[in-house]
Amino acid sequence: MSCAVLIAGAGPVGLTLAADLAWRGVRCMVVDPQIEVHPHPRAISIGVRSMEHFRRLGIDQHVIDAGVPRSQPLDVVYVTRMLRREIFRFRFPSIDALGSDRESLTKSIPEIAASPYFKTWVAQSPLERMLREHLSNLPDVEMRLGWRLEAFEEDQQGVRARLMHASSSAVDTVEARYLVGCDGANSTVRNVLGIRLEGRGTLGAARGIYFRAPQLDARLKADPAVMYWVLAPGAGGTIYTINGGGEWVYNRYPVPGESMDSGDPVELVQRALGERIDVEILSVQDWLPRQLVAQSYGSRRVFLAGDACHLFVPTGGFGMNTGIGDAADLAWKIAAMEEGWGGASLLSTYDTERRPVARFNTLEAADNYTRSGELFNVPATLESETGEGEAARAALAALLPPKIKHFAPIGVHLGYRYEGSPLIASDGTPEPAIETANYTPTARPGHRAPHAWLADGRSMLDLYGKGFVLLRLGRDAQTVDAMTRAAKEAGMPLSSVGIDDARIAELYGRRLVLVRPDGHVAWRGDVEPENAATLMMRVAGRL
Repeated sequence: MSCAVLIAGAGPVGLTLAADLAWRGVRCMVVDPQIEVHPHPRAISIGVRSMEHFRRLGIDQHVIDAGVPRSQPLDVVYVTRMLRREIFRFRFPSIDALGSDRESLTKSIPEIAASPYFKTWVAQSPLERMLREHLSNLPDVEMRLGWRLEAFEEDQQGVRARLMHASSSAVDTVEARYLVGCDGANSTVRNVLGIRLEGRGTLGAARGIYFRAPQLDARLKADPAVMYWVLAPGAGGTIYTINGGGEWVYNRYPVPGESMDSGDPVELVQRALGERIDVEILSVQDWLPRQLVAQSYGSRRVFLAGDACHLFVPTGGFGMNTGIGDAADLAWKIAAMEEGWGGASLLSTYDTERRPVARFNTLEAADNYTRSGELFNVPATLESETGEGEAARAALAALLPPKIKHFAPIGVHLGYRYEGSPLIASDGTPEPAIETANYTPTARPGHRAPHAWLADGRSMLDLYGKGFVLLRLGRDAQTVDAMTRAAKEAGMPLSSVGIDDARIAELYGRRLVLVRPDGHVAWRGDVEPENAATLMMRVAGRL
């Protein structure tokens, strides 16, 4: 049995990679020992850039429908206990409000203008179910559920992998041109390659309790949120909704010196809620908040993506989203090799481009975790009805506004760039700093090509994906005969788009902008480069 790409792991990253490869016409096989999606929800919240990738694949609305109701406000609240006193609230609009009132919302939240999306609340398990259903309709994807990758060998032509059925111990062999390990923190692929993880390591401990509480919605009354930070002594952690209804997860974070609770999960949840309402425990999972990144992202034909190459704490919601970014970067490069125009060094830039992003994101998440952990060291008077209690809550509330970078880190999701990549032709402009809670759009080479609405209602993002796009901006748009000819001679997919819009021309900063298949800017200038053929060889990984 053979395929172009064998993907080990059917988590959100492996499934997204399969969807992206199939969208590009590349046949792949996904293997995973679990026949059904893992029931514990785990990761939560889909970042802006991930939603843009799902938009390109035509499944963004299905992703939204897998989450909380579109009418649900996406607020985040700090409380003493969930059903007790509110201390501070971050207000975020619902999907419906974003669609109907975008212009006025942008005045109060300027970052909304940066993308067609802002905040999307979807848990990992329903996302995986939706992606599995999507892949079941794609002829270029074969799903081998109930099978695990046992071993593999790599040579100059490809990879020979040994699969074993999880229950029957039957064995099968698959030959593929590429193997991608999306097989999680204990990755078989990473272990076979002998790649080590480096970083700050394990930062603490946590217990996740997935529960159903039918009475909870009524108790929250008219102003519910999607996440509650519980700060009362002995109950510190987060409670977040899975479906906007009766299903929730309580992540319990013990403070230094406090042991992990080993008591009845029902009592732990009721302690955090602040009332003894009916609670049904669906699953309990202990896990370790970590900051680790692989020393390498693979070999010549074998690659790592997602948790196989970077481990996060969940503060900020970067882990799953960084992995989806890995899939987007790797998919177009593998497709280029399959189509014959990708150069010998193209796939090596996967490590060059994505590993620095993971390093930055894991450290940002770890910083959020450390600072949030400090909030759980609250005074014993926090819940007191006295003036001393009021003062303690007010003092805590005063510390919280800067936490916006934790819940709406648009600068992390959109501001990353592939600085120094051999595929990027610098224009000489200085690298701007990444502002985690703010984002300033730029078409500087290496950055994400900015979103803007076109006159026909489409986003600029809708122009990018299948191949390279050469934008000709402003009045009297430049001719691009040399670049078009060079791309044709190299066999590279290139389309040219003229846009006479002064606003977009100003946003992109140059009259000519070359955008890669993943939506990142490869080059820009006001006139064609002196050697267009050299530029095209560079962006295709041939230099």
